[in-house]
Amino acid sequence: MRNWLFILAAALACCGTGAPAAAQTAGKASSDCPNCPEMVPIPPGSFTMGTSLEEQARFGTPPETRGRSFPLRKVTFARGFAMAAYPVTVAQFRTFVEETGYQTSDSCYTQHEVERHFIYEKVRGYSWRSPGYAQNDKHPVVCVSWDDAMAYAEWLSKKTGRRYTLPNEAQYEYAARAGTTTAFFWGDERDARTCEYANEPDFEQGRALGNVPMGPEYRFQCSDGYAWTSPVGNYKPNPFGLYDMLGNIWEWAADCWNDNFKGAPTDGSTWTTGDCDARPARGGSFGNAPFASYVGTRAPRDADYVGHSWGFRVVRND
Repeated sequence: MRNWLFILAAALACCGTGAPAAAQTAGKASSDCPNCPEMVPIPPGSFTMGTSLEEQARFGTPPETRGRSFPLRKVTFARGFAMAAYPVTVAQFRTFVEETGYQTSDSCYTQHEVERHFIYEKVRGYSWRSPGYAQNDKHPVVCVSWDDAMAYAEWLSKKTGRRYTLPNEAQYEYAARAGTTTAFFWGDERDARTCEYANEPDFEQGRALGNVPMGPEYRFQCSDGYAWTSPVGNYKPNPFGLYDMLGNIWEWAADCWNDNFKGAPTDGSTWTTGDCDARPARGGSFGNAPFASYVGTRAPRDADYVGHSWGFRVVRND
């Protein structure tokens, strides 16, 4: 099982840089129905997916997890696709639940204090409706499993007559980089600019937790205004006009889990072999160590895992 402690989740990360995507811009966002995700057309093109072992070491990736985004390979999208501008929100997920009667888990892995220590464990009574911290309708839905996310995408497909699903890892990294080659789409450094672009582990989150380390190896040296999730679209977008691609929440990907990129598709398709009981997530979250937030980060979880920093966005492939 991969339901590891929240702090150890950061150690799953790896990250890196890649060659630029096609020198094109994304199209204008549009929605297929009321309260449905706003979709941004992403242009076709190529990029180098993955991270060298040297880059992973430089970024501070723990030795035992280096190689998850290796070897590097060129991935080419012959056709474009559309990606949601934001993660799916609480309000959007509620619409799905109310229209379908879908049942989610009545418990969620969450971080809370026990005898002056913060632990990460599954707690009954926490769910996407109440993840253990305050949210409103504009916040990204969390405490949803990979199965829940796929069920939402299937419902959206039937509702709109379009082909919605979860982004695969290649789609997510290509869209997150948006033609950039730096560790983050805004640059390489873990500096205060981070708080302009993403909801990351920062001073705000450190103060909320209390007796925790505040140094640069543990959190970005700035305050982004939120200790837990932030409303979607609260920070600057990447060059494709996508928001929250790094930070805020981990986002489920469609692929089966594989420990590295050996044998991975190079045409931008979903990797359907490997450990299909487990699925990768991308983007990092508000509560992980800084090295978990690089654009190449990969984190595995069982498909039925439900966590208070785990959510999703959708893509449309027609």
